[in-house]
This record gives sequence, C-alpha cells and structure tokens, in this order.
Amino acid sequence: MFADPSEVARVLGLEERVHYEGVVVTNDRAGMPHVAAMGFRLEEGGGVISLRPHVSSRTARNLLDVMCGTLNITPPEHIVEAALDLGVLGLDVEAATCVDASSLVEAFAVVEFRVESAAKEGVWLRALCKPVALRYAQVAPRPYSRAAGCLVEAAVHLSRVEPFVSMGWIGEARRLLDEASRLVETAARLGGGGVSLALAEALKARISSLRRRIGP
Repeated sequence: MFADPSEVARVLGLEERVHYEGVVVTNDRAGMPHVAAMGFRLEEGGGVISLRPHVSSRTARNLLDVMCGTLNITPPEHIVEAALDLGVLGLDVEAATCVDASSLVEAFAVVEFRVESAAKEGVWLRALCKPVALRYAQVAPRPYSRAAGCLVEAAVHLSRVEPFVSMGWIGEARRLLDEASRLVETAARLGGGGVSLALAEALKARISSLRRRIGP
C-alpha cells in the first residue's frame, strides 16, 4: 500500500523525538547498495527524519555523495543482521521507486527520502532527510520479544566497537563488549531456538573475534 509521505508519523505510529531503530539502505555513485542498521528520529512536526551515521561509515559517504536513501522498518532480527553482516539472514534489496537507492524486499514499510542537509557533529554526521515516498504492508503485529530486544541492543553496541577503537577509545570499546556479551547471554536464554539462537551464536563469535583484536 502507498501513502502520502507527509503522513509517515501517523501511518507508522511514530512519535517525535523518540529514538527508533531501522535499516537504512543507500547506494554509492556506482549504484552499489549498502545496508546498515541505524537509529532515527522524527523532527519538525514529523516531516523530517534525522539520521546520525558515523562520519567514516559507508552510509555517511553515500548520503553525502548521492543525497538520498531508504529507511526500512523491519523485524528486529533484520536489524541485528544489518548491523553486523553476520551472514545468518539474507537481506535482499530492490530498486526504490522515487530515489536513486534501494530498499529491503521484506521490509514492513519503506520510507524513501532525500537528504536536505548534512553536517558533521564530532564523529557523527547529522543528516536531515525529507520523506518523498511511503509504502507499507498490512501485517499482524508481533508480540514483544525480550530476546529480540536484547539482540538488537547487543548489535548496536558491537557496531560501535570498531569506530571507538579507531579513535583510541579502548576502554569504551571494552565496556561495550562486556555489555553486549551480557545481552547476548540473556537473548540465548530467552529466545528458544531458530533464528534467535542462530543470531546469538553469531554475535558470540563476533564478540570473541573483537576481544582478540583489542587485546586484554
């Protein structure tokens, strides 16, 4: 289904200035798509989406180069996969309808946007994005899963480890690893089997790899 892009807040049930998690897909100048988990907020009456990727990330470079992308509302498991490229879930993309970008095939909703302004704020790029197209699927809501919430939070922590290491913030990187480890253990305990367990095991392996790289 399609809706007026100015109706993003109402259609998707989003509130202003609340931090949400989604998946942003951008293309580089050659048209190669890049998928990344990312937090976002609605600002200015719900008509502008605020994104803050790390300035060194491919998402930031693509936003500055191509000035558009898509925000995809997805199941939490897809956010975990998009955050760390674990290889557990396949994230298929297709061409967007109104902008030079791609979107996730299995997204619950897709907001296509153009970047209206972008400015560096420390190690982050603050991009203000105007929705230009909105499509969504009517699906039954899923019950809240504590395991999925823990996996998303762990993935967010782990996605910040390498940027912090590159800035010399080793203590902060180790703290994030410790917190991520606790979250993954909780997710493994509460998630049962299936995808949740597979993601938890993949996150454990990523944590171990990062610990070896950072050292004691």
